[in-house]
Amino acid sequence: MTSQEYSDLLRRAEAGEAEFRLGLCFARGEGVPRDEAAAQGLRRAQCALGVCHAKGTGVAQDYAAAARCFREAAMQGDRRAAFNLAVLIQTGHVSEAAPGEAAAWLRHAAVAGLPDAQLRFGVDLLATAGNAPERQEAAQWIFTAAQTGLAAAQYQLALLFDTGEGVGRDPLLAIEWFELAAAQGHAGAQYNLGTHFEHGHEGLEPDRARAEHFYREAAGSGHTAAEAALQALRG
Repeated sequence: MTSQEYSDLLRRAEAGEAEFRLGLCFARGEGVPRDEAAAQGLRRAQCALGVCHAKGTGVAQDYAAAARCFREAAMQGDRRAAFNLAVLIQTGHVSEAAPGEAAAWLRHAAVAGLPDAQLRFGVDLLATAGNAPERQEAAQWIFTAAQTGLAAAQYQLALLFDTGEGVGRDPLLAIEWFELAAAQGHAGAQYNLGTHFEHGHEGLEPDRARAEHFYREAAGSGHTAAEAALQALRG
């Protein structure tokens, strides 16, 4: 394998392709440069191989094998592997997990700067928050993820501003975050904007045309509530 082929394969693996072949290359030591870049690549390959096992791509689906790959990569500092391992544990696909292990790996990935982990950690923390400081911490994690441009986090943050959960209630700021998520095709955000503009919530002037636009966008993604709202709006 040439260095260019290696670089191309790693790029494709990061995009969700060729994970299995890349994992085998590292497992067999085929064309892998032996330096820190290789160590980083090995962590990524272990994570990618874990994804193959979890999805049954190129191999039989095997969650136990996936967990082993993710754990090995996570222990070497791969934040995506830590996140994937946490999700496997939370969804009941890992039979042997220590109490609190999922939360620990999720926090590890969040602290390491993975937006998906920051969002999930914030949402999980919000669900169990027993006081205002905990709710504020949860909101901060969601805000941090939203700032990276993650549409799902922008949507969740908009919901927080809409309800005042963990933040000062600010409906207009909620609309700004809904719009950011909607621009990336988030159907939930599009639907919420539709309701806001249809009914003129929080001092907004009702705008039937914009409401129809957002309902139509959300409905196009299969959002059933948006489909119903669009039909009702059109009479």
